[in-house]
Amino acid sequence: MTRLPRALLILLALAALLRWWPLEEWSSRPCVRDECTYRALATNLLRGEGMVGTRGWLWAPGYPAAIAVAAKLFGQINDVKLLQLAAALGTIALLWRFTRDHFGERAASIAALLLVVNPTHIFYASSLWSEGFYTLLLFGMVYAIGYARGEPPGQDPDPSRPLPSPLRALLPGVLLGGCVLFRGVATYLLPCLAVALLWGRWRNRKAWRAAGLGVLASALVVAPYSAQATAKFGGIVISDRTLGQMMWLGNNDFAPLTFDFGNGPLDDLEYDRITASGRDHCPFEADPVKQDACEVEAGLDWIRAHPGAFVTRIPLRVSQLVNPHSLLTRNLRTGRWKGLPQWVDEVLVVGVALGSFVVLLGGTIGLFARGRGWYAGTAALIVGYHVAAIACLAGLSRYRVPLEPLWMVFAAGLFADPRAAWAALGASRARLVGAAVVTGVLLALMLRFLPTGWPLWSTW
Repeated sequence: MTRLPRALLILLALAALLRWWPLEEWSSRPCVRDECTYRALATNLLRGEGMVGTRGWLWAPGYPAAIAVAAKLFGQINDVKLLQLAAALGTIALLWRFTRDHFGERAASIAALLLVVNPTHIFYASSLWSEGFYTLLLFGMVYAIGYARGEPPGQDPDPSRPLPSPLRALLPGVLLGGCVLFRGVATYLLPCLAVALLWGRWRNRKAWRAAGLGVLASALVVAPYSAQATAKFGGIVISDRTLGQMMWLGNNDFAPLTFDFGNGPLDDLEYDRITASGRDHCPFEADPVKQDACEVEAGLDWIRAHPGAFVTRIPLRVSQLVNPHSLLTRNLRTGRWKGLPQWVDEVLVVGVALGSFVVLLGGTIGLFARGRGWYAGTAALIVGYHVAAIACLAGLSRYRVPLEPLWMVFAAGLFADPRAAWAALGASRARLVGAAVVTGVLLALMLRFLPTGWPLWSTW
């Protein structure tokens, strides 16, 4: 049995301590918004009622099922946080090993440390949100792609190296299927999986068989729930039907709605005041599939009637996604994490924003400087797809959380050897220009909502 490296053991111990303490201190705090819905859905599962619609939303079943399993195993709904702690430690271990294979042990420890001490990721491990599981499944899928390809992530394909068995591709396919069951947006990552398995091997039949097996495995994982939900709700359901609600939030007469602190409604009265200026919801149906279809069509009608507004709102939606603050900032500023001294609140708010800038900007520069091989293309595709989806709907800082470990790999490559990174940029004008342009645009988008974390500095 292979022993874990000492550096990784220390980082895992620190991660467990940082996540266990808030879990113990605040595990009894009241649920907030989606957390309450997750609890209700899990309760329905425990009662044998299956998944149900909730005011027009039909959510993916993965996280409610995980909560229900934890309640069965340990006795209480909040005990899912024990599983989330395990998921967080698993993600850290995978991130360390993956980055080591890409950039070496120094970079591996930096990447893992970025995740270990990140206040936002600590928060999600200690709260009733699906981010921890989705992060593990998504990064695990990428890790498994490397296993299926049989080569290190930072190298170009070697035609002389025999390809491993196509059956290895079943593992990333299964993990992608798990992603879909936890978050419906992952459904459209299937092409990304196929491209990652085929990268640099487009004429190799064995690679095509691997890609086919990966896609098939994903479909087989999702198919049982999809068939059951489709029969139950009378319309096609893959894992969720929430697109219509996102269309209503982001393509309406009011500006795209989000729920982060300082740039979105935090109470029902404010929410009602804002939404009263837009189009009404479709009538809530007993069948959430009909409700979703109606909302999608209404959103498309709005886009056709307001094409200019749709396009000009894209920077706003992406700014909502890359908001340097997080739901932890919201909880701190609204007093939901009680018992902390004020100075600790302020340190955490700064830490949340600083962590976001380090990961997003450092990762972007690192991608252009040191990104090579199939992993650079795969990570860019996955992140680019999520950004494009948000650009058409409405953003929220939590939607980018599962993507951050992908960027931590590149940030660690930059920080572990900045001279090599600068030399690589200097040797390629295209990479240098690309890094400057993309980083500049990203910085401008992130700065838009930076002041919202401090009530006395709410705007530029």
